[in-house]
Amino acid sequence: MRDDPPPLDSALRAIGDPWSFLIQQEAFFGVRRFGDFQRNLNIAKNTLTDRLSMLVEFGLLERKKLPDRSDIHEYRLTPRGLDTYQYALSLMRWGDDWVAGKDGPPVILSHKTCGRVLRPKAICSACKREIHAEDVQINLGNIAETIRNDTASVRVSSRPELYTAGRPTSVSRTLAVIGDRWGFFVLWLALAGISKFEHFHSVLGIARTTLTARLNHFVERGVLDRLEYQSRPPRYEYRLSESGKALCPVLLTLHDWGLRGLHKRAAKTSILHRSCGQPLHVEIVCMACGHPPLPKDVEVKQVHLVAPRARQSRPSKTVSKKGASRTKA
Repeated sequence: MRDDPPPLDSALRAIGDPWSFLIQQEAFFGVRRFGDFQRNLNIAKNTLTDRLSMLVEFGLLERKKLPDRSDIHEYRLTPRGLDTYQYALSLMRWGDDWVAGKDGPPVILSHKTCGRVLRPKAICSACKREIHAEDVQINLGNIAETIRNDTASVRVSSRPELYTAGRPTSVSRTLAVIGDRWGFFVLWLALAGISKFEHFHSVLGIARTTLTARLNHFVERGVLDRLEYQSRPPRYEYRLSESGKALCPVLLTLHDWGLRGLHKRAAKTSILHRSCGQPLHVEIVCMACGHPPLPKDVEVKQVHLVAPRARQSRPSKTVSKKGASRTKA
């Protein structure tokens, strides 16, 4: 019997495609019907049909007929779907901090437990300290074999700006920066300490042009720094910038969600928290009160409507965190 895939790969199969998780986000906002998903996301109907079917197949949404209208269906979050909320909050936190722009976060949440604006923080479940990229140690194991065996599931959009054409949220902006499955894996390898093109290529096994495009994209968006280590011929290292390191909770919460959906016999990527020496599992907590925010305990406090041109503006490599710390996650 073939082992289950590593946690990150398992998660990416279900919600690694940006459209899939943007549909999940709409479900967290209370959207249930096809037409409302389509209108809010400005997504093509055939794409929406495909992703809804996939989310139902993976057990994140359930499809039900209305009692009084057998021709109309609603889509509701399952317990497995609700369990992606920590990942949603980590995506939102990064988007608020690094790509919100002068208009600030487009959505502000309130944590009903403490009555404060919700700003999430990622902590280690063992020592309760905030997680930083420098304190994460990843054993990649046989991840190369898994990636190479699962290339058929990769979805690629040639127009990532479409992800931000609907409801303005920091989640959509963050997903537009990360992109597809290859983008997640490039960042995961960078978090694990891989920095040279040939090493990325040997693990991912993708076309060199595809890898070059992903690395260049992350450099342009300020997520990776490109550093020359040899001049003749020129060769470069790619290392996480400050904004790239801040994506650590996004990657770790996605990994943990994938891990919770696997059987106990599954091959598990080993992640260690150097600060306490314990296996690293992430908790997302409210910075104000320290309690984990559950979907039922969070409400939308304010929505800033942003013009499409502003939503699609390119972030700077020198974005400061100061502006984001005033508001929410």
